[in-house]
Amino acid sequence: MPKMHANRYIYCATFFILLLSIVLPTFGLAQTDPVFRAPDTIEGAKEGVLNIGDKVMEAIPRAIAKIWNEEVIPLWRRMEEWIKTEVWNKRISPALQTITDRVKELLGQEVEKRTPIIKQELKKEKEELQQELKGGAQGTATGLWERFRALFRGK
Repeated sequence: MPKMHANRYIYCATFFILLLSIVLPTFGLAQTDPVFRAPDTIEGAKEGVLNIGDKVMEAIPRAIAKIWNEEVIPLWRRMEEWIKTEVWNKRISPALQTITDRVKELLGQEVEKRTPIIKQELKKEKEELQQELKGGAQGTATGLWERFRALFRGK
């Protein structure tokens, strides 16, 4: 039985302390000057309403900027770091590296085989284009002159 009385006193003391912790701070707020006072005249009321609107319009952008700079941007930066380390470096990058290694291995052999053939083909095409330019330029010049003269002969 004595143990039960001790628990009862502890519960009562805890309740009383909680009650005081809720009530006591309100006494401190009651002793300060009130933040909002009733205006003395109608003009004072108008000015107060206009001032409150201005204060609100000034406070909203500052509040949004503060939230943006202190909460949103740091959150995105943490997300970026997590994605970079956990997703990209640990999962995607190794998989892509494996794929590119396999592709290089398969294509590398084929490229080595076809490199001399491609060089020969390019050399042949270069020579053909040079011959076309030399021979075609003369034929084109005479052909254009002949066409020009034919325009005036026909009339």
